[in-house]
Amino acid sequence: MFRAIKTALAPNIQPQLPSDYFEGIQAARKLSFTSSSDGSIPEFDPLSASAYELSEMLNEHVITSVEIVEAYLNQIEQHNRRGRQLRALISVAPRHELIRIARRLDDERARGKRRGPLHGIPVVLKDNIMTDVNLGMDTTVGSYAFVGCTPKKNAIIVDRLIRRGMIILGKSNLTEFCGLKNPAMPPGWSAVGGQCQSPYVARHIAKKKLHWELSAPGGSSTGSAVSVAAGFSTLAVGTDTIGSLITPANRSALYALKPTVGEVPMDGIFTLSKSFDSAGGMAKSAKDLVALMDALMLPTSKETGTKAAHTCFRIKEDWGNLRIGFTEPTIWKQWKKSGRINADAERFMLQKYDAVVQSLIEMGVNIVYPIELPSQASLNIEGKNSFEPVVYSEFKERLSEFIRQFKSTKVHSLAEIINFNLEHRELTLPPSCPNQSDLMAALQSGALRDQVAAAKSHLETAGGREGLDYLFAAHQLDIVVSPGDAALSSLAAAAGYPTAACPLSALKLNGQPFGLTLTAPPHNEHVLLHFLTAYEVTFPPRALPLPLSSVPLQDPCPEPLPDKPIIELILHEWDTRKFSCSADALADWLNARWRKSGYELSAETICEVLRSNGRIAFRGLGDDAEGAFAR
Repeated sequence: MFRAIKTALAPNIQPQLPSDYFEGIQAARKLSFTSSSDGSIPEFDPLSASAYELSEMLNEHVITSVEIVEAYLNQIEQHNRRGRQLRALISVAPRHELIRIARRLDDERARGKRRGPLHGIPVVLKDNIMTDVNLGMDTTVGSYAFVGCTPKKNAIIVDRLIRRGMIILGKSNLTEFCGLKNPAMPPGWSAVGGQCQSPYVARHIAKKKLHWELSAPGGSSTGSAVSVAAGFSTLAVGTDTIGSLITPANRSALYALKPTVGEVPMDGIFTLSKSFDSAGGMAKSAKDLVALMDALMLPTSKETGTKAAHTCFRIKEDWGNLRIGFTEPTIWKQWKKSGRINADAERFMLQKYDAVVQSLIEMGVNIVYPIELPSQASLNIEGKNSFEPVVYSEFKERLSEFIRQFKSTKVHSLAEIINFNLEHRELTLPPSCPNQSDLMAALQSGALRDQVAAAKSHLETAGGREGLDYLFAAHQLDIVVSPGDAALSSLAAAAGYPTAACPLSALKLNGQPFGLTLTAPPHNEHVLLHFLTAYEVTFPPRALPLPLSSVPLQDPCPEPLPDKPIIELILHEWDTRKFSCSADALADWLNARWRKSGYELSAETICEVLRSNGRIAFRGLGDDAEGAFAR
């Protein structure tokens, strides 16, 4: 039966993609690592290898954490800023520091010490999570206003990950200020990071020419999801307000979990709201997610002053007594009305969703289908968005708290950030994001305290007592499941309940994955993880993107670094003039100076020169402006 189920539900995208790609995927899924040509050093496929598999290799001493780190750094070097130019990471920790940490963890393992199941495994953090200066990365929230600022210490969850032996590999791109800058801002875009792109692509012929189509990666924890899907890391941490972790996870075919609001300490993390935000994890495998959520949610012995527990959650591969309600998948009809998918794609998504439901029913799992999900409009008051006054009201307080956790910073308030953006318009307000209307609205927000309280109360009631609580009680459910882009994330966010994501399939149209979103009553993260781990062994493997190198590279032969006199000139001008940490600004200035000579350097090369010589530099507007900001 399992074989028939997996055949029926496997991502049906083969007609659009080369056959050898699928053969490679199947081989990679059977074994994510092989021996190298000389039989000495094992290799693994970063696109498919899970943390669980890497951990097994480490335990068997067939690979080291140093080798794992080097493999991911190589993938990042090839396709983050160059090659596919996915722009999933804003910064990467210095190589020498990463190797030093990995070697120390290898030495600990050799002595028989393991800090946990993820000992020696790399992880990526969303760039709104503070990391100590010793880790060698800024915490920018995607804004130049925070470039070069110095945090006082790591966020609490960063210390938790490190104490359990994880390696902080890099900081991921995000929708700037977690989306609260401009309502028209493209998801996954930030001034510092540029436009993050999905690694999932399909090719098609138009006007007798081969084209590659990029699919929308979602936001605002975009870079975290893309980093895992693109093989830059096997695990990532993001934050979620109203689906901002779950949506990009669904569109990258990942397993993800946003815990109950308040369950994870948010000290040292920029958030939009105290009422709705929570940090959560993303992974290629549900098993990986179980271990990651243990690390995020369990206090360490240093926090408690006593011996800390090593595990909180368990891997459960049978469905047990779970009672699961599946909603009517009407969301995809809304997709069709908005023009996002065609009729064939809609039918395909509905078929995959219905196949999961029917398969579970045939297996004897306790399923209720269909159940009616309250509409997102139920969360509004008199037709107005109830989230907005709460977020605007809490945003200023959360921002002030975030700024206070810097040791040194060039901005000290929302007003100063707005002024900074106006003073550096060429960097912070490009044509694709020419204004900061959301920041202005938050600054000028005059909502009275009783209005904010009324909005919060309405959300808690509509999302909780009269929404999800009613469904849980009326049908005696443990879990409610819906299509990935349904209103479920909004309802759960309103109530403060945990949400999770798991992959379902991928569109034939463009290879874009789509998945399921699920929620449970508060503090029932273990129930959601039970569903995810049982789902993973029941249904087909997640859809993988095409090998990144199979896409025609935008810059397949990057220019070599310039000669020493030019390098010295670049460093001199950088150190003596103000370019606001923008390599693009310096590139524009130098190329204008050199115009008559015909000599020119790309901003990417100048950025590489600066970074390799210890300067803090970022890419800005010079990144293929038309393509970089396309949805």
